[in-house]
Amino acid sequence: MDQVIQQLRERIAAGQYRIGERLPPEPELMAQLGVGRSTLREAVRALAHAGLVEARQGSGTYVRALRETDPLEARVRQAEAAEANEVRMLLELETARLAALRRDVDDLAQMRRHLEARDAAQADEDTEALLDADLAFHTAIARAGKNAVLAGLYETFARALRPTFNVVFPLAGSNAQLHWQLLAAIEAQDTAAARRVTEALLTHIRRSLPAGEDERTHPGPVRSQDDMQQEQ
Repeated sequence: MDQVIQQLRERIAAGQYRIGERLPPEPELMAQLGVGRSTLREAVRALAHAGLVEARQGSGTYVRALRETDPLEARVRQAEAAEANEVRMLLELETARLAALRRDVDDLAQMRRHLEARDAAQADEDTEALLDADLAFHTAIARAGKNAVLAGLYETFARALRPTFNVVFPLAGSNAQLHWQLLAAIEAQDTAAARRVTEALLTHIRRSLPAGEDERTHPGPVRSQDDMQQEQ
């Protein structure tokens, strides 16, 4: 199998398959490489873990990078859905809080554009475009916090989990109203509301995970100093 992985890696690096392009169908690749279906699938799975390709349910396997991703992105790609959602909860609660504190006019305009694109994709029943707009919206929130390290971490995390989101997203539904509520909270610079809406969004996603994936112990809401001060 290592030889098959190397051959595919070399083809991708050489530009035979361009970024965003779908790999040939399994029967064609099996014939080209002279391997069976199980070997080919294992090789493609390894390349997916390395961040070179991305499997999209019902669509095929697409090239997403010409070189392997960093160790963190590879590790996230191999995480269980429940583990990933716990980390996403921690990241997005903080990015939402910082965005509410530090967002500017350009940040708000960008978030609004992504939500409008999200609504349009939902109306067209285009799941891929809906997911793209959703991730772009949350990435814009991370950038609005004006913390380059946190924004970069979130972008790496979002890229790595794109295939997972592709499976979970249709199960969780659109939640358009909650997304607009999140934008409103950030625009109003209401950090507590931004965190509450973010938690509501991610809790809904957690509950939408396939049977067995959400049975890990859930740590509950992560409270900030803003939350604790309000309780006093």
